[in-house]
Amino acid sequence: MNTSQNQYLITIDYGTQSVRALVFDSNGQLITKSMRQVIPYNVPELGWAEQDANYCWQQVCEVLKQLWRESNITPSQIIGISLTTQRNCVIHLDREYRPLRPIIMWPDNRRAHKLPPFSPWWKVAFGVIGMTRRLNYFQGESECNWVVEHQPDVAEKTDKIGFLSAWLNYKLSGVLADSVASQVGYLPFNYKKRKWGMPWAWQWEAIDVTRNQMIDVIEPGEVLGQVNEQAHAETGLTAGTPIISAGADKACETLTSGTASPNIASISLGTAATVSITQQEYKEAYRYLPAYPSLVEKSFINEIILQRGFWLLSHFIEQYGQEDVQEAQRLGIKTEEFICRKIVDILPGCNGLVVQPFWAPGVIYPGPEARGSIVGFTPDHTRFDLYRALIEGILLSLKQGLLRLEKISPKKIDLIRISGGGSQSDVVMQIASDVFNLPCERVQTHETSGLGAAIACAKGVGFYDTISAGAKAMVKHGKRFEPSENATLYQQIYDKKSSKIYSYLRPFYNKY
Repeated sequence: MNTSQNQYLITIDYGTQSVRALVFDSNGQLITKSMRQVIPYNVPELGWAEQDANYCWQQVCEVLKQLWRESNITPSQIIGISLTTQRNCVIHLDREYRPLRPIIMWPDNRRAHKLPPFSPWWKVAFGVIGMTRRLNYFQGESECNWVVEHQPDVAEKTDKIGFLSAWLNYKLSGVLADSVASQVGYLPFNYKKRKWGMPWAWQWEAIDVTRNQMIDVIEPGEVLGQVNEQAHAETGLTAGTPIISAGADKACETLTSGTASPNIASISLGTAATVSITQQEYKEAYRYLPAYPSLVEKSFINEIILQRGFWLLSHFIEQYGQEDVQEAQRLGIKTEEFICRKIVDILPGCNGLVVQPFWAPGVIYPGPEARGSIVGFTPDHTRFDLYRALIEGILLSLKQGLLRLEKISPKKIDLIRISGGGSQSDVVMQIASDVFNLPCERVQTHETSGLGAAIACAKGVGFYDTISAGAKAMVKHGKRFEPSENATLYQQIYDKKSSKIYSYLRPFYNKY
C-alpha cells in the first residue's frame, strides 16, 4: 500500500433520498461527510417517477460546496473521486450529450405496450421453454421501449442512453463512461462477459436501441477521467483529480459487506431489500436471472431483490402512523426508533399476522403477476403488530432468497453482514439473526455504499494493488448478533406459512 498522511478519497453517493459527499482515508475510516436531502423524483402522471438531470448534477455541486464550508478538508487533499448511485435511472442524451427528457428513475411504474417484435427463431425458442410471458414483461418494463412508443421524437434524437451514474461521471469529467458494475437495468448488457451484448443477442431484439447508443464501460478501480475545468468551477474540486470507476449502490454495499468470501451473504435493508452472494463462477440463481458484475476482479453477484423493501415500513408509517411520528418527535427520536421500542416485546409471528411483501412484481422472482398480501388479521391486532409483521415478512422473504442462493454457492453460508437503514436498529438485527438462524453483523459505518466506492477509488489511485486487497484493509465490522431461542419459532413460521403464501395466492394474482 502506498499512502501518505492527509491524502483522502471522496465518494459521491447519490441515493433515493439524499446525496452525500464522503471523505475516507486509505484505511476506510470516514473522516467527514456532508449530506443534502433531495427530491427523489417528480410524478407528472400517476405511476411515473422522473427527475431533471441538471437538478441531480446541481445537488452534487451543492453537497461538495457544503463539504468545503463545513469541514477542514480542502480540495487539494483529495487525490481520487468515485461515484455510486441508485440503479436503473435511465437518461437519453442528444449528440451534444444534452438531456432530451427527464431521467426515468427506478421507482417508475410505466410500461410499454407496443413491444418490439422478436424474429421467428427467438419467438419459437422462447415459446418452447415457456418464457414468452416473462420476456414480454421484460420488454414492457424497458424505459427505452416506452420512449420509442410514446415519445418517438426523443427516440429519434437520442445519440446515447445511459444511467444516472454515467451522466454524473460526464458532468465531472467530460467523459461519457460508466462502470461495468453499474449496468443493472433494461439494457442489452452481457453480464457474464461484462460488456455489451453480441450483435445476435436476443436483448437487441427485446429492447429498441442500437449498439451505437450504448456508452463506454470500464472495470471498477480503473481511471475513468479527470475533473475538468467546468466541474472545478461548479464544485470546487481540483481540476485534474482522477475519477475512478466504482459501481452501483448495491454492488458497493455488497463489497463492503465482505462477500468476496463465499461463506458470507450480504443483506441490504434499504428502500429496496436484497440478499446476495459473490462468487468467481458465473451462475444464475433462477434461469434467466443474471448474476451482476461485482467490483471484485472477475467475480459476480447473485442477488435476489425486493424492490419494495424497507420502503414498506416507511409507506405504512406515512399512511397510518402519524400518531407515532408525533410521539417520536415529542421524545426527540426517529420514528423508526420509536416503533422498534414498541415492537420489541411482540412475539415472533405477530399472533398469526403474516406479510408477503411483493408490493412490486419482477421478471423472474417474483414473477410479473406478483402482488403483496397481509394474511391473518384479527380484532386483537394493532398497528404495531403490523409494523413488526412487515419487518418479519421482508426478512422471511429474503430467507427464501438466501436458501435459493445457497444452492449455487460453492460454500454453505455461515455469516450474514447487513447494511442499509434497517441495519441501524438492534431490534431489526436480532430479528434477522433469528429468522436466518445465523450470526448477523453490521459494517463499521452506515455509509456502506460510499465505503465500497472508496475501496474502488483506493485501488485506482494506487493505495492497493487490487480491490480485494483494499476491501480486506478498509472494511471493519461492528456489532454481532447471535440467534436466540426465537430462531426455532421463525423456522416453523417459514416452513408452515411464509414460504407457501406466494404459491397459494399465485393463481389469484394471475387473474389481475
